[in-house]
Amino acid sequence: MHSDTHSVVLTTVLREVEAALIVAALEEKGVIARQSGGSVSGFKVGAPAEVTIYVRPEDHDKAVQAYAEIREEAGHIDWSQVDLDSSEE
Repeated sequence: MHSDTHSVVLTTVLREVEAALIVAALEEKGVIARQSGGSVSGFKVGAPAEVTIYVRPEDHDKAVQAYAEIREEAGHIDWSQVDLDSSEE
């Protein structure tokens, strides 16, 4: 997908990392997706910037279903049990 004229919006989120995780999860389910927006040239001002996730028009229905599954799966994660610290001790 090179151009917005050949893609449709699936969803918009407020964080680039969330968008990247959604795109990766969609691709695991066989849906090609991309994200656009967020920080400009790596410049971050502290406030979240909207990031839009696009899919091909012919994949839209499959993407909607896959995104619903992803959201359902994510709802079952017990974040209190997840170690988000990637630094080595």
